[in-house]
Amino acid sequence: MNSKSLLFLSILTLLLSCSTPVKAQSKSILNEIVRTGLLKIGIREDAVPFGYRYSNNNLAGVCLDLIYILREKLKEKLNKEVILVRLYKSTFLNRFELVSDGIIHLECGPNVIRKIYGLNAMFSNPFLSTGTQLLINKKKQNDINFNDSLVGVNIGVLDNTGSQQLIEAKYPAANIVKFQGITGRFRGIQALQGEKIDAFASDSILLIGEVILQELDLGKEYILVPEMPFNCKKYGLILPNNDSQWQEFVNSVITDGNLSKIFKKWFSGVLYEIEVIENFCHSQLNQNN
Repeated sequence: MNSKSLLFLSILTLLLSCSTPVKAQSKSILNEIVRTGLLKIGIREDAVPFGYRYSNNNLAGVCLDLIYILREKLKEKLNKEVILVRLYKSTFLNRFELVSDGIIHLECGPNVIRKIYGLNAMFSNPFLSTGTQLLINKKKQNDINFNDSLVGVNIGVLDNTGSQQLIEAKYPAANIVKFQGITGRFRGIQALQGEKIDAFASDSILLIGEVILQELDLGKEYILVPEMPFNCKKYGLILPNNDSQWQEFVNSVITDGNLSKIFKKWFSGVLYEIEVIENFCHSQLNQNN
């Protein structure tokens, strides 16, 4: 992360864990920010490369750069010299409720766009296409036939995720090893390194991010299989569904081209692999629409 982003975070952010719901938002978020000068964002700590803590416990990730861009665009739109940012800790379990209850203005993370029922929440326009793949040790590439039933093969998954459901349906004869909690993906890939499991299944972008964080050699020691994902999905930011002005503003930030620059900065060494997967999924998803 550059010094500009670090200064921004050190001065302007406050990371909070929040469990007390408040009344759902009914007023314009843009008007609220004009009045308070405060932008409230939820961000994950367990989702490399979107939001995570690295060795010195500092928060890092793509979402922090996106928040910086969002803040600068807000200052222009609202003609305000200063907008403070308060960061709230979001998780796989509470991310939709934080938005629905009006605690935060948006949540940034690996959120698969789908229908949301019973909550005051919706998704922004997509900012990334990805899919489910398996991370394996390259030396086992010829030992495991992923077109077969995978009887006796140990496949790690994060519990209660779409990737778990897909792998269990596709390989019912495999041994599914579940990992839980905010360190689940990290521990799963460590188990792969220790040969306690044969593969770990997750979204391609999350596997690549974790490989980078754990300083593994993608392409030489570890590889993603199959070459193209089993399925494809789109990620979006989580927004309240009753504020069209806010939705339009956030979507305009997503489509203005800055996100591609962010991904190039974070994934310079594996940008080709990410672009191949994204292009494949983009074409697949467009065919299905």
